[in-house]
Amino acid sequence: MVEVIINGITGAMLLVCGLQDLKMKKFYTWITLLGGILIGICLPFSSVITIPDRLLGSLVGVGVILISLITKGKIGMGDGVILCITGISLGLWNNFEMFLIALSLSSIVSIILLATKRADRKKAIPFVPFIFIAFVIGRIGL
Repeated sequence: MVEVIINGITGAMLLVCGLQDLKMKKFYTWITLLGGILIGICLPFSSVITIPDRLLGSLVGVGVILISLITKGKIGMGDGVILCITGISLGLWNNFEMFLIALSLSSIVSIILLATKRADRKKAIPFVPFIFIAFVIGRIGL
């Protein structure tokens, strides 16, 4: 039951942040902070995923944050923060799988945009909506 609540909080956070990212190319930090706090409150009551696995899951986000710093913001720092929170929610392998699905989806959309000349290679596309879609795919088991 607690995992359902954690997944619900994570999904709601990703949906709201994804919509904001689509509309404004940014999202409010307080939403991710609130989601992280609510997930943290639920963790002591969950035994499905171990705490060490949840902490290791946040390393995916830490890696994205480091890449953001190295590339001077070519990849959004907020994407890394979101992946840290989803890592705590999902654990290492589920978060890594979600990240790879999101990367694949964003790559497909980018290729389509480039091929149809609706964007050039310098155009930034929001990534959080792809994380949300990948989260949903992972939760329904496609």
